[in-house]
Amino acid sequence: MGSGERFYRLLGEPSAECAGVDLPLGPPQARRVFALLLVEAGQLVSCDRIIDELWGGGPPSSAKVQVQGLISGLRRALRSPWGDQPILTKGAAYLLNARPQETDTGRFSCLAAQGRELLARGCLREAAQRFREALELWRGPVLAGVPVAAAVIAHWEDQRLSVLEDRAEAELGLGEHDRLVPELRDMFAAAPFRERTCGQLMTALARAGRMAEALDVYGKWRRRLVEELGIEPSPAIRALQGEMLCDSSGMTAREHPAYREPPVPSQLPPGIADFVGRDALVEELLAELTSDDGRDTPPVLLLTGAGGIGKSSLAVRLARRVAGAYPDGRLFAALRGTTNEPRSPEAVLAGFLRAFGVPHDAIPADIDESACLFRSMVHGRRVLLVLDDAAGEAQLRPLLPAGGGCAVIVTSRFALDGLELGRPVPVDVLAPADAAALLARLTGNGEIEEESVAAQQVLEYCGGLPLALRIVGSRIGDRSGWELADVAIELSVERRRLDWLCAGDLAVRSSLALGYRQLAPDRQRLFRRLGLLPAADFPAWAAAVADGGESGAIAVALEDLRHRHMIQPVSRGAGAPRYRVHDLLRAFAVEEVVAEPEQDRADTVERVLGGWLWLAEKATDRLPRSVLRPGPGQATRTRLDESLVADPLSWFQAELPAIEAAVSHAADAGLGELAWELAVVAASYFDHSGLYAEWSRCHRRALDAARASGRARGEAALLRGIGQIHLYWDDYPEAARSLTESYRISERIDDPAGMAGALTGLCVLARSTGRPEESRATAKRALTIVTEIGDVLGMAHLRTSHAVASTELGLLDEAEAELDEAWRLCAELDDEHRMAHVLRRQGQLHLRRRDPRGAMSCLHRALDLLESLGDELCAAQVRLDIGRTYTILGKTKAATLVLTGASSQFTGAGNRSSAAACDRLLGALSAS
Repeated sequence: MGSGERFYRLLGEPSAECAGVDLPLGPPQARRVFALLLVEAGQLVSCDRIIDELWGGGPPSSAKVQVQGLISGLRRALRSPWGDQPILTKGAAYLLNARPQETDTGRFSCLAAQGRELLARGCLREAAQRFREALELWRGPVLAGVPVAAAVIAHWEDQRLSVLEDRAEAELGLGEHDRLVPELRDMFAAAPFRERTCGQLMTALARAGRMAEALDVYGKWRRRLVEELGIEPSPAIRALQGEMLCDSSGMTAREHPAYREPPVPSQLPPGIADFVGRDALVEELLAELTSDDGRDTPPVLLLTGAGGIGKSSLAVRLARRVAGAYPDGRLFAALRGTTNEPRSPEAVLAGFLRAFGVPHDAIPADIDESACLFRSMVHGRRVLLVLDDAAGEAQLRPLLPAGGGCAVIVTSRFALDGLELGRPVPVDVLAPADAAALLARLTGNGEIEEESVAAQQVLEYCGGLPLALRIVGSRIGDRSGWELADVAIELSVERRRLDWLCAGDLAVRSSLALGYRQLAPDRQRLFRRLGLLPAADFPAWAAAVADGGESGAIAVALEDLRHRHMIQPVSRGAGAPRYRVHDLLRAFAVEEVVAEPEQDRADTVERVLGGWLWLAEKATDRLPRSVLRPGPGQATRTRLDESLVADPLSWFQAELPAIEAAVSHAADAGLGELAWELAVVAASYFDHSGLYAEWSRCHRRALDAARASGRARGEAALLRGIGQIHLYWDDYPEAARSLTESYRISERIDDPAGMAGALTGLCVLARSTGRPEESRATAKRALTIVTEIGDVLGMAHLRTSHAVASTELGLLDEAEAELDEAWRLCAELDDEHRMAHVLRRQGQLHLRRRDPRGAMSCLHRALDLLESLGDELCAAQVRLDIGRTYTILGKTKAATLVLTGASSQFTGAGNRSSAAACDRLLGALSAS
């Protein structure tokens, strides 16, 4: 653990330490809250859940206040000297922001996984060492002294026992059976129903020459299972007992005089010479296909994914690599699951049986009898099956062998969720590096290096789809004169992309159409309308609005598309499922939806984008109020479920790419009003999170649309936002141009709120460029306007700005009066965010009056408020003032730590002037 890092312990008495020093967590109730946040580290824990944990069904009326107090105490205990805070507040919930390596459970899991990987590779000594290091993290019973859910304790105790067994397995492999016997006896006594521990104790005793004791352990254990649980031991441990009872297994089937060696079929198709990528996945699957762990069922790998993604190539690659491990036969069947007539399992079984020498007239007509005969034929043999392009679970079940010596590789466009036997292996598009390597190999002559920009564009348009890349390689490699730059131009037009991606019998469109044509009509409509959404990544509600269907039915339809790998699940986003459609599948949907009436398509686009606008407004309503936000415009809204934005910051974070795309989509569709409204309403989140580049892109795209459609009010609002961005970037000439133009437009259309907003920005600009008198005068002009229109938030903000300018001019009493009035207005609004800004300015006023202790009191109150609201950038501004105050107080070390953290945040956000202020103070501290 590095110097200054926090570390949290759950495996024993819950605790936290920083730089090796234990942190005081406070009274028992605070420790219970800490334990709950630690158990759910990285996840939100609601205030209601904390109340239930502390008081059950009878909480006091002050429960929420008490929880807030406990959280504040924990924040103080856990805050590091430079001010970063691991407990975050999101709405009415809290989150302990701890990475796995910062918790003993995370380190335990990592060491256990490393040990198991080493164990699987036969590196027994290294594996045992990893397991020992994991177990050393245990300092006593899980969460000792803290009442928590029994399931948490049971989970980690089971993990500990599993690692103890893993360590015993490694040490048995190292021949340490004598030493392990007493330890395994203790483990078995503590957990008497763990079969693996019983088997390890039996093995250790047997290898130590104590066979009678080993058999006695089994006999007593079996009686206990039967008497107390009413069950028999598993086949695996009964087989272990059988091996101990018998010196040998007797004559095998192959030693019988009547035995005849059957034919050895070898049906695998040729592999692809230029197979590229998926190295880690290939090695992982090869290990599973070649492991000899005495399993009694065959490994069944279910390679599933969209068309053209390379499933069949991967399956053949794997099969050819492990063919030598299956000397008794390599079978291949094309199941034709994406055609109108998939092969029947009866026909496939008949082909397999004939390959093993069964005469045609001896093959049963009944499918169950055929399946039984096939399983009998491969029983006790090592046979590999490759079942390509499966139509579904019913087609596959009769084809699967039962013996552990066989293996099966299945490919399918369907998810095969209902198959009882098998490991799902989703096959995704190629990683960018692998896609580039494949393109380079297919085109040859090093074009990737010579034409890197064109190559990157081609790779982006192909989306990592191997089929598309092969077509590009084929068209360039056929000496027809095509080069990557030409290809990039052709593929840049989405509506022509699929026309170009065809060569010979290879065609992306025909591959995608196979899946589309198999959909029911309502599913086809839903899929093609995904082409009307602004981005390939979309929430489920957007698909429901686009399709015009009921949300429950759309959820089922989306899951059907997912099952067919026509869309992919991304995450639940902010409480709602999200999906992604591959760019080429999206291009196919765009082609198909063109057949719908133009007006229907336009109405659908407006409904969907109106949904994003409505949700963005509701999410912004839950964020700290912003003076940048104007009143609503005239764009059409689509009302949705407001619970989608219950956590507004998480919602915006999940929807950010979609919102940017929605602004562009609205601009392209000629919906200028909607474009500017959506961009402006999202500005509160951009401002709160310091996402200035995203803010600038959205506003400039919407500005073009607003100007093109004559939306003067929107143009003025967007220019105000652009001016604010340039203030943050210290680009004062551009800020002046944007804010001045915004004011002129607002004045021309008689929009007093817009005029006040522009003047507010110009007030900050004057102060930032060393003109406090002008800043004060501008603030007064704007204050007159907002007072007339009754804008209380604007009044509070402008009185604060006026006070700042007055402070700089030495008019301290006037500044104090303005700040007192601003505080009164903030209290009227119940606006904690604006209160924090007032407190910060009051702290600066105390500094001007040479009262650093009074300043520190105000600044820490401001910092607590901003941290509870999750506003890190404004908190950094307060830390700059705290660092300045520490400097005045002579606390050099504390000042250095606080200023270093603040400087890093300013630099990351592009706020050069604040970063420079930090650096100047740090330079002065280092020189002193």
